[in-house]
Amino acid sequence: MESGVECADVVHGDYFMGGMMVINGLMALVLLLSGLFHSLLRRLGQPSIISHILAGVVVGPTFLGRAVDLRRLGMHNAGSALGDTIYYLRIVFMFFLGLEMDLRYLRHNLRRSLLLACGGSAISFLLAVAAGPFFYGMLHPSSAATFHPQKLYASTALFILVLTSTASPVLIRIVTELKLTTSETGQLAIGAAFATDIASLTAISMMVVNPTIFGHDGKPLPSRSSSSSCSTQFLLFLWMALVVCVAVGVAVRAARLINRMKRGRQYVSKYELLGMLLLIVGLSLAVQFMGYSASMAAFLIGLAVPREGPLARTLVDRLTYPVHQMVMPLCFGAIGARLDFAEIGRFTATQFAFAVAFTTAVSSAGKVGGTVLVGRWLGMSAREALVLGFLLNVKGYSDILAINLADKSNVWGDTAQVVLVVASIVNTFMAGPASAAIVRQQRRAFKYRSHCLQELRVEQELRVLVCVHGAGGVQAMLTLAELSKGSSAPVAVYLLHLVELQTARKYAITHLYNNQSLDSKEEEDARWGYSWEMEQVTAAVHAFSTYDAAVPLPVRQMTAISSLASMDEDVRNGVEDARASLVIVPFHKEQRYDGRMVSRRGGDGRRQLNQRILQRARCTVGILVERRLPSIPGISAGPTPMPERDLDLDLEEVQAVPQGDEEAVQHQVVAVFLSGADDREAVAYATRLSAHPSVSVSVSRFMLPEESRTSMRMSEEEAEDEEFMAEVRARFVSPGQVTYTERYVSNGVETLESLSSMVGECSLLVVGRGGGEGGGGAARNTMTRGMAGLEVEEEECPELGAIGEVLASDDFLGCSASVLVLQQHKLHRRMRTWKQKQHSQSSQSQHGGGRALPLPDDEDDDIFDWNYD
Repeated sequence: MESGVECADVVHGDYFMGGMMVINGLMALVLLLSGLFHSLLRRLGQPSIISHILAGVVVGPTFLGRAVDLRRLGMHNAGSALGDTIYYLRIVFMFFLGLEMDLRYLRHNLRRSLLLACGGSAISFLLAVAAGPFFYGMLHPSSAATFHPQKLYASTALFILVLTSTASPVLIRIVTELKLTTSETGQLAIGAAFATDIASLTAISMMVVNPTIFGHDGKPLPSRSSSSSCSTQFLLFLWMALVVCVAVGVAVRAARLINRMKRGRQYVSKYELLGMLLLIVGLSLAVQFMGYSASMAAFLIGLAVPREGPLARTLVDRLTYPVHQMVMPLCFGAIGARLDFAEIGRFTATQFAFAVAFTTAVSSAGKVGGTVLVGRWLGMSAREALVLGFLLNVKGYSDILAINLADKSNVWGDTAQVVLVVASIVNTFMAGPASAAIVRQQRRAFKYRSHCLQELRVEQELRVLVCVHGAGGVQAMLTLAELSKGSSAPVAVYLLHLVELQTARKYAITHLYNNQSLDSKEEEDARWGYSWEMEQVTAAVHAFSTYDAAVPLPVRQMTAISSLASMDEDVRNGVEDARASLVIVPFHKEQRYDGRMVSRRGGDGRRQLNQRILQRARCTVGILVERRLPSIPGISAGPTPMPERDLDLDLEEVQAVPQGDEEAVQHQVVAVFLSGADDREAVAYATRLSAHPSVSVSVSRFMLPEESRTSMRMSEEEAEDEEFMAEVRARFVSPGQVTYTERYVSNGVETLESLSSMVGECSLLVVGRGGGEGGGGAARNTMTRGMAGLEVEEEECPELGAIGEVLASDDFLGCSASVLVLQQHKLHRRMRTWKQKQHSQSSQSQHGGGRALPLPDDEDDDIFDWNYD
């Protein structure tokens, strides 16, 4: 009785300040423990949600509650105290969760994602229906005397939701932290998780409309509606649906109004952001007053808010850090704080462990088994389908909502809730090692796999990583990437912004988003440090995508801040993360206003950077010498350069080159072929460009005269050139997709004259670098000998090769076209050479014996284990 008096005193305010201090202490302790646990568990590949729940368990009645009696301060337990305190933050969290769940992501691999989601959920559904009554009877043995079928049905329905659910926010966190977002497995996992999560949340939304509440005796309590007939329930559901639709419609109209008012700007002001958040919270509370769940209403609003425009960009940028680092730990920490392991006292440790193992086994068998069956039917490898099944078995969101609904409805006791939460943690914990396994698999496979355009069919997906040093190079790089997709071939474009780390500005990295003391308008846009450069690149990418008349080109943007000496490591990491087959870097010289190529700031360092990338990149490398590459019809040239401190200009006002008559814009592309692997790569890339409706491609092959060729013995490389060109003529020249010409030259002077006659006819020249392993042998050396007659020092730019250096020179009069110099992936060359030698050696061993050839340098037997794909 004394504790009750104390609680009443607290309620009346006697210990209000003490209670506030305890709440703040609990919140700080949850954040501290969550960060500590995550720093330890992330090394095991575990997502942050496990750390949040474990932190809540520590501050809950299981541990901290035994030492501190919160009831003396008017609190039932730490879980309820935290839950009541962050009630409004939970609404913002649910809204942000819906905002992050972009339904457009389902367009990628839609059919396969839906099939995987349905396969895993179908098997889980069947197992849950069969195991649901056993689960209820096992954890509620005392309910046999007061058994009510309606409660068993409710328990089985919620048990089905728990087992079939997939927590897409948690899965996205795992996939992002392990850099699987660009892999096919990661994209399929995210798409299937979205589909499963939407289905689970839809079912929960229908259940919370008019849930059945059960008393302590197991009997259902009277419903809030006067009649429980099907017609009444249906009318109530329609009423709730109408209320939610009105709330969602108001929020969407408000978002579109703000976007219309701020058209052309990167972000909205803090007042507009605050007003939008208050509107969302107010609409959610109004929906709750009408009888629906405020959290689910906020989630649906976030799902429907337009993703285009400055409002969504501001919401994501401003809310990502506080939601993920503060609100999310508190929300899941409150769930863990409600768990009281002391309530399972009538169960022994063995019985409790058996219940957890049973629930985990049923959930894993359903998800993993169904996913593997569908995956194998779709043609996946058994290992990939198995890992995908473990990923889709991640819990922590929809299942938590179902458990909370069961707690409010008195369907399950405390023991069942603890068992289900622990089983969800175990299921999520198993996804970490499985995800780490696929990361190692894909990294290993990418390292020992050939990535060259010559082996990539035109209809296959091309993954391109383009690098820029500033906003000035965005338009040319993205135009080249847009042309690469042809008419219908898929292309994945990744833009890596290379920011040079300077000693005098290192401090600015930690102040990317700090504002200077300026006026109200300038304070909104002013950034210092490296942020201004990033804003320019972001605006250029946005302008390019916004003005695409056809299907917008999706660009995944990344930023690397490092010194030029180590920047090639960032490029290599970007290539591996994107699994790119082609990386394009800008030439260290830029075109001046008078047309001459000059070296800007850090030109020598950028030149050395390009040379290191050529030596170490694990894919085909291209160097773009950009000379005002025209944009594609219907696409703006982009903000190049942007006016200083004027990010609020409309996109129409920040175009560098006014677009006049766009219907006459056509890209004339010429691929120059002499001999060698690099030239074959250049022609292979040009044939891909020929599929684009705005591109006309011509292949010019330079050959020695007939008398010179007959006096020379044909090498293996030249035989491969003939085979490649025969295929090009059959597949592209004969159907009329590509024009083909042959030019006979005897030395470098004639080659130079022939190049001079064709440069004025094109806007882009694609050539091979040549030299070294891809040099092309004696024929290429003969055709390029004597080209140093220009007023350029020999080997001034070895990264361009002989032909590329001439075309990029200012002394080569009449050349106003951009030049793309390609170098084929070196592993492809070593693999082809090794296979040829191995074939020759095996033929000799069949006739006279012999020893096996060693593998190429820096390689091992894993090179030939192509089962990784």
